[in-house]
Amino acid sequence: MDVRKILIILIVVICIFALGYGVYYQVFKSNEPDISTKNNVGVTTDTDTIEFDEIFDNKINYQGYNVNNQIKIDQTKDLVYTNYTKTEIFEEKYDIKANIPIININSEKIANINKEINSIFQEKVSSIEANKISSVVAPTIYTVDYTAYLNENILSIVIRSTLKEGNNAQRLIIMAYTYNLSTNELIPLTNMLTIKGKEAQTVQQEIRKEIRQSISQTDNLAALGYTVYERDMTNAMYDVENSNSYLLGPNGTIYIIYAYGNTSYTSEKDIVVIK
Repeated sequence: MDVRKILIILIVVICIFALGYGVYYQVFKSNEPDISTKNNVGVTTDTDTIEFDEIFDNKINYQGYNVNNQIKIDQTKDLVYTNYTKTEIFEEKYDIKANIPIININSEKIANINKEINSIFQEKVSSIEANKISSVVAPTIYTVDYTAYLNENILSIVIRSTLKEGNNAQRLIIMAYTYNLSTNELIPLTNMLTIKGKEAQTVQQEIRKEIRQSISQTDNLAALGYTVYERDMTNAMYDVENSNSYLLGPNGTIYIIYAYGNTSYTSEKDIVVIK
């Protein structure tokens, strides 16, 4: 009987300790900021962001759909493939790891998209390499990767780069294109929502919910004295009709992307997932 009482007491003590630790972690540890960068402290990574970050595999995912090879420029290659690869470390100057895609479609509109991809991502590699002979340039870390998905007759591709130049805050740049192979047109988000049978008003509510959550998190960090990227809920960029940076990804999931590093020195982004 004494042994049973002792065991019961031990179990109760362990349960009380576990409960206490859980409360402590929720109240204190979960509110600790990410201080991995000097400026623009990041907010807590949520499930949607983790899901989005894990799909970059530097290839096209056909998902069982077939494509007419006649639309390709090079019929021996994939609809999207890595056109430029660079992995090089030049001591105290730069660290580059870039996989830059090209869309293999015989179309003037696609040709213009490919030019834009080259201008944004590949020309940056060239400019970084050109600084290797300089004695004053701060070390640079630059990465580029991408992913692409085919959903029936719709091709969607997203390219992501991170740039860290000297003491500047890390910058995250994301470009996305969703293209109708049948009509040879880029598809605005509002049209995609119609195709997928989604109500624009419902999606708008999801966008605002996500941004409000991010604002709440950054407000908490700012109150602790950290420099954060400030979002403006009233900005028209969050309106559905203006939110045309998105990926139609695995199994038709829509990832609406707000990459603030496209225009500012920050690695902050918001991802709204519509399934």
